[in-house]
Amino acid sequence: MCGGKSIFGAVLLLAGCGLVSDPIPEATPEMALEMGVEQAQLERGREMYLANCHHCHERVLPEAVDPEGWRSIIPHMAKNAELNESQQTDVLIYLMAAHGTVHGLNLEH
Repeated sequence: MCGGKSIFGAVLLLAGCGLVSDPIPEATPEMALEMGVEQAQLERGREMYLANCHHCHERVLPEAVDPEGWRSIIPHMAKNAELNESQQTDVLIYLMAAHGTVHGLNLEH
């Protein structure tokens, strides 16, 4: 279940000190509005992220990876975590929204 560490290893190197020592951002109404999704979807994504993304490696803060990076990483990691397509989408949308909130970006998709 924990294959593909080489892809994620590169992210960990880039993330450096962005490993979980800080809290993972809560899903907020503002994030949902910015992304054009329901807050419940962001909350599901955050829950999936918190429940699954620490079994094989340290959890990386959402702001440590840019949205394009998350788009390329999440499909592989979702497969390892055995997430279905809907769960994968929820995690990706949450990570992109959380990244944008921290960096003050307009990430509407």
